[in-house]
Amino acid sequence: MKKWIALLLVAIMAVSAFAGCTTNEQPANTDTPATDAPATNGDNAPATTPDNSNVVVNNTGAERPENAAAEQVVKLFYSDEITDWNPLHPSSASTWANWIDSLVEYDNYGMCQPCLAESWTKSEDGLTWTFKIREGVKWQRYDGSEYGENVKAEDWVTSAKWILDPANTARTADLLFDMVGAEEYYMALESGTEANWDNVGIKAISEYELQFTLISPCPWFLSRLTYNWGYPTCAKFLDEMGESFGTNNDTILYCGAFLCSQYEPNSYVISTRNPLYWDIDKIHVERIEEKYNAEADTLAPEALLRGEVTVADIPTDQLDGWMNDPTKKAFIRPNRPGSYSYFFLVNFMPTYTERNGLSHEQWLKAANNLNFRKSLYYGLDRIKGIGCYDPYTPEDYELRTITPYNFCAADGKDYPYLDALKAITETEQFQPETAIEYRDKARAELEAAGVTFPIMAYMPYNSESTQQTNLAVIVSQQLEELLGTDYIKFIIEGYPDTDYLSTTRRAGNYSFMMSYWGPDYADPETWTDPFNLGQAYNYIWRADGMATETTKEDPAGRMGRTGYDETYWKDFVYDQKVAEATAETVDNSKRYNALAEAEAWLIDQAFVIPFGVLGGCGYMSSCMNPFESQYAPFGMSDDRYKYQWVYEKPFSTEQYLEMLPVWEAERAERIAYAEANGIDY
Repeated sequence: MKKWIALLLVAIMAVSAFAGCTTNEQPANTDTPATDAPATNGDNAPATTPDNSNVVVNNTGAERPENAAAEQVVKLFYSDEITDWNPLHPSSASTWANWIDSLVEYDNYGMCQPCLAESWTKSEDGLTWTFKIREGVKWQRYDGSEYGENVKAEDWVTSAKWILDPANTARTADLLFDMVGAEEYYMALESGTEANWDNVGIKAISEYELQFTLISPCPWFLSRLTYNWGYPTCAKFLDEMGESFGTNNDTILYCGAFLCSQYEPNSYVISTRNPLYWDIDKIHVERIEEKYNAEADTLAPEALLRGEVTVADIPTDQLDGWMNDPTKKAFIRPNRPGSYSYFFLVNFMPTYTERNGLSHEQWLKAANNLNFRKSLYYGLDRIKGIGCYDPYTPEDYELRTITPYNFCAADGKDYPYLDALKAITETEQFQPETAIEYRDKARAELEAAGVTFPIMAYMPYNSESTQQTNLAVIVSQQLEELLGTDYIKFIIEGYPDTDYLSTTRRAGNYSFMMSYWGPDYADPETWTDPFNLGQAYNYIWRADGMATETTKEDPAGRMGRTGYDETYWKDFVYDQKVAEATAETVDNSKRYNALAEAEAWLIDQAFVIPFGVLGGCGYMSSCMNPFESQYAPFGMSDDRYKYQWVYEKPFSTEQYLEMLPVWEAERAERIAYAEANGIDY
């Protein structure tokens, strides 16, 4: 089965258990590479380029490529109005990714580089990380004027304090729980008891020195800094703004490569290059012009041909037209595969309105039946469904595990091929005859339990996505045809993109639906997060026998999910499995294999039905080289324009496929060098 999710290849597995993991206590990477490092052009860019008439591959340095466009302006259409400007909210990350810098960043090979932290060290026991903050970086207003404060170590303490206050619902507090005292501080505030910040291991030990103290060693710690708590917040400005903070382009401060200099709701968002940016030599784009268009997805491809936009995804319903037109075909390439894992969920806390035969009681009886869940697991035709995203090569994007291919490796094996997951990965999951066998077993058991057939299943979808709309129709029809409408019937309903997840999945407003998760950091534990107690995915702890309901007064009790499931639970089976696996923090082989066993259990129980890697599915037309872009499977790297040039014409599939193996080989070379020299990356 062809899998070209280009993160890490077999060559990398031979030298690394994972990018970012090392037990060698050496000083961190700095701006200056060692003299015997792989040859580079600019900042970790390859010195070699393929013979390509249109582009100098990976020319991320300051030298202007021969085929760069005369005007270095990125032009985009957008249809979703910005609803959240707050940099402390993870949901707004793509909005401000180019406006605020973080402690560290990732280059176009996925190698960790200094950013607002110009250097860092860690203690011999791996518990204390100390960052030297770059001096002289100014906080600026949207118009480029100086606010009057420099970025300092205390700004990260401000971010952490805000995120660790449950009242702010930042949704990334758990990423800080590895710090000494952080979870206790959060829980104290949540319960209304005294909380003492002095006990939290996040300190500004001097004006320009920031220190994190961990509960246990975390070799992948640097990758955790790519989310909102790794970004600074000016406390003085935060206090000045009060509730207005993060509500518009003029209610946030800037310290990044671009300034949001102009904004008009439902009209345009203009970001201009920041002349005071500390690393301006690597910022080649002069302006990012985003124009509102309610039909952006449909109209952008033709607008690109007219030069009105720089980048456009090709909708599935237009793809045949582009593929069959020689001129247009030369201007499209595959999307770069993303890192998001997509899967279907069986819900154990339904809240939808009971009508047209929908019944919470009936659904829960079915959902709690393993044979019923397995009838869906083996009955779902993934290839047919993925065809809604890529009708040409859907098999390239199929995923049989939750953790994607090439995310990490142990014992020389890609994670989905570790012993616990190997059979799942190598076994075709669409098995119609097996699905029918499980259907018949489930029917007999459920009828004996008083369930009336057919089971009515509510499946919402994002109506503003053509792919998701088509997928909901195809999946519901395919399962009904295979299993029979006397066994299951779907009621599908579209919801607008605005607040889609809050009104559907998070609220428990579904029976069966597709969802997704992307990694927050460079360790497979990140793929367990959606299913842990406290996450608003499918509330597995409420399934029969999975956890014990308790009270707020029970020291072992934890709230299901603030604002959604406010009952208290303990002894959640899945969390216990994950806790046992993650107790190992030194031996990656043991850790990864134990996490693989927890994932295999989740899939064997059919609580989650893996589907595909759809974030980079399909085709696009773009005048930008994807291999110049900052790269990491976590954080905001893919949304940033550092290193990138705008080129005269879009890249073709042939050019993309020529550059891909060059990039893969050069990335492997850099990883091998970092491993051999004990560099955290």
